[in-house]
Amino acid sequence: MKRKEILDILKQGANFELGEDGHGYGAINRCPECKDMTQYDYSHSHYPKKKALLESLPWNVVERPRNPMACEYPTEDGEYIVMLDCDEHAVLNNSFKNGKWTLYHETHVKWWLKLPEV
Repeated sequence: MKRKEILDILKQGANFELGEDGHGYGAINRCPECKDMTQYDYSHSHYPKKKALLESLPWNVVERPRNPMACEYPTEDGEYIVMLDCDEHAVLNNSFKNGKWTLYHETHVKWWLKLPEV
């Protein structure tokens, strides 16, 4: 999958945008269309569709985010896009250094992927 395709899905599913500074954040409940949505519509229509869209990306999955195995984390330091198992499938960029995530280490990182350059 190409970088633009991944970023388009993240935008559509979580209103995620990666800034020029490399920082970004989004979540299912931050999508503009849910502003005037009822709780029922959000829970029964919006959330399941956005969740499925986000989970369709080629993530590396951490089976137990609060007790991860070392083999479930990246093998190289760098910047990654991660999705959390809480907070409406929050998506953010996260640094991985010396075997640890800079944010949410061993707490909520359930999905991670390295964005392709192109």
